[in-house]
Amino acid sequence: MEHLSIIESSILDVEKLIETNNGSAYSNIADKFLPIGPQPLKDHKLDWGRVYQSLIEDLFQLSLGKRDRDQLKEEVLESFQNNRDTRELVDVFDEFYLSSNAINNITPLAYLVSNKENITSRTKTMINIFQGLLTSPLSDKLISSGNNPLESLLIEKIQQLCKTKAFTEASITYLPFLAATFSKDIKTLTKNPSYFLSELEGFINIYTFLYLTQLTKHLCIPGNRYQTPTAKPLYFILETERASKERHECNQYGYEHLFSKTNGIALYLFPYLGYLSKLSHEPSWMFDNNNSSSKVNQFNQCIGNLFGVGYRYEDTLQAAVNSGLNLQQQIFEKSSRKDANKKVVEIFEKKFAAEFITDKKTSGKYFFLNSTMLLLLTNLVIIGSSESQLLIDDVIEGFKERGIWLDIMSKKALLKFYENVGNIEKLSDSGDAVYVKTTI
Repeated sequence: MEHLSIIESSILDVEKLIETNNGSAYSNIADKFLPIGPQPLKDHKLDWGRVYQSLIEDLFQLSLGKRDRDQLKEEVLESFQNNRDTRELVDVFDEFYLSSNAINNITPLAYLVSNKENITSRTKTMINIFQGLLTSPLSDKLISSGNNPLESLLIEKIQQLCKTKAFTEASITYLPFLAATFSKDIKTLTKNPSYFLSELEGFINIYTFLYLTQLTKHLCIPGNRYQTPTAKPLYFILETERASKERHECNQYGYEHLFSKTNGIALYLFPYLGYLSKLSHEPSWMFDNNNSSSKVNQFNQCIGNLFGVGYRYEDTLQAAVNSGLNLQQQIFEKSSRKDANKKVVEIFEKKFAAEFITDKKTSGKYFFLNSTMLLLLTNLVIIGSSESQLLIDDVIEGFKERGIWLDIMSKKALLKFYENVGNIEKLSDSGDAVYVKTTI
């Protein structure tokens, strides 16, 4: 079984638990592709600074080593102090840039400083996720000019302290289509350094949400999990829109689809990933259905014996894996693991999805896009196309490629939004040909 690489070890582990009758020690580890664990919300620590640092290192192939902010400040000021042309400007550099957070607004190199805190397992997972999404480094050189001569001097000095860092070879990602758009979009952002700096963290928030929601859509729906992933329908509304129960797609494939307390598919993400991690280090869509199902059946039978649940052997690999996933879910429903799973779903919703959820009271909750998100996505789609403007339908198609779907009412609201922003051009009075331009 080429793609079921660790199952023998998993079978042995469960057999030992059977011998000691210790079902409580059966672990559910899902930290390879999921940056969420069963800790309480307040204890779920994820160091975004380290995530940004790793991403910028890989993108620009540069590193400041283990320098923290104080060390960077000391070295830069000492260098300026020892130069007769800049020694009188030391206090200016210190006050206006290095002793404040202003340096974050002039160069992405500021993200390279280390905070020297111990890196948490959740942070490691998130770093691995973005290493998987970034398929290649930036081929262009980092733009080292600032908004004024002082900023350019400062950026140049920090860049001199950097060392070349080899690009981290792409980790396996569950979502190759999202890796393609992420890599393209972040490189599009770098074309405008000030825009890159102002939008980077919001950009990462969007892609974290898209990764988690599309991962859920792919893995938790049986018809998707063995197919090469493509963007699946997940519907959003605009923040200014009215919502109603008649918005079929938004209600059928929106917030409730993922987070319904009774049948939301996010309920399955943690246990499913935990089970699959005992079969292979690779995504389910890489499993070869021509392989024998015997080892998966054997593993499932062991789990059934451990928890006193009956199991019937399946003829194909996919059927055996599906049965194993159902078995795993049964175990969660009948034990304290159910509470652990609720914590995972809660963190998913309240920490990673909160910025994308709006409560329309009697109409329910919906995924939504605010104006900042809309403009960022619009600019990425258009600039990434190498065109100065795109038909509005092509812009909407670009949204879909990233996992964002709009119904007919939201499309009308989007047109109205663009009209208010003033970045459209109509080529006919009927409105059949509406072109959208960037706002940069």
